[in-house]
Amino acid sequence: MKRNLIMLVPGLTRVTSTAQLSEFTEGLIAASERIPLTPIAAPTIPPGVQRLRATTAGQEMELDLVEAYWNDLVPSITQQTLKTRLARGFSLIWFWLANLHIWKGVLRRKYLTFGLTLSALAFIVWYLGTIILFVEAIEPAADNPFFPLVEELKRSVEYIGGWRIWAVATAIVALMPVSLLVDISDFCKRYLTNEPAARGKPAVRFEIIRRVREQLQSSLALENYESVTIVGHSFGSVVTVDLFADLPSFGTPVRILTMGSLIEVLGKQAPWLQNEVLELSQRDDLIEWIDIKSHSDWFASGSAVPEAHNCYERVIGSYGTFPDKIAAKVHSRYFDNQEAVRFLLSYFERQDSAKVCKNEEALEPA
Repeated sequence: MKRNLIMLVPGLTRVTSTAQLSEFTEGLIAASERIPLTPIAAPTIPPGVQRLRATTAGQEMELDLVEAYWNDLVPSITQQTLKTRLARGFSLIWFWLANLHIWKGVLRRKYLTFGLTLSALAFIVWYLGTIILFVEAIEPAADNPFFPLVEELKRSVEYIGGWRIWAVATAIVALMPVSLLVDISDFCKRYLTNEPAARGKPAVRFEIIRRVREQLQSSLALENYESVTIVGHSFGSVVTVDLFADLPSFGTPVRILTMGSLIEVLGKQAPWLQNEVLELSQRDDLIEWIDIKSHSDWFASGSAVPEAHNCYERVIGSYGTFPDKIAAKVHSRYFDNQEAVRFLLSYFERQDSAKVCKNEEALEPA
């Protein structure tokens, strides 16, 4: 029985390891129309592996699904002290809002621009709240020379905290995952600029790349797989491209699928990421790179894959209400999207169809 490896490189989500792998596996089973997928339970299956039996063109194969978990390496700015949040928040405003590179081409990606604008509003709401808490925590003595200034600041804070402003803020917070968006903004800056998660540690980017590489090597050691398919979702697409652009060939054909990618817009802040995209597209062992996105996903820009015979972009349909799009729920619904699943499994269907044709040709009389 031939086996193929599918490795999920998930996006930034505050969940435990294997949680997204389970969601990914269940989504494939539910959304696969052309290829029936059946879970396999056996004591010989290694820990952390979800094995599926796929039947296509009268042939059977097995798919080993694994997850390259890295979310535990990501710091959370929203859980830091007030002083840290205040200082870090200012650097994020300068990096994201004051830098005009990221806003170039807004008319060409109006859906993403709307999503980014909402994210910026959510960040401003969070930062205003941080400023208010910080100012209210200051209690200088009456004879302190800064006492009048602090009192003036507190009066200004009372105005900022007026009910009209916070009525709007409450609506934004209710509709959007503000804490997650703030953490993502902070993490993206750290990753793109090679910042560490904490003082004295290596850059968080290099820690994540090392973790994913080690998990890939451990998975490849389990079997002599016929092919390796890497599925990078959301920021996981950045990690996937960053790793495989420089990873030496390991003797097995490689497929890359990026879903809900942010690479095109993040590449405007980090030119090195654009170079990694080009390097990956030129890998000798790359069978194909399919970049999948949806216009209903307001938090994805695509990967800007270069035009090549084995690299292409696919836009899929995806339903979502207005609140779903604002809350990034559409962004998390690629795993059970029938079009996305069909692209993921298309390679295995083609392989078995080609095998059947060869067998039929061999049976024909000379």
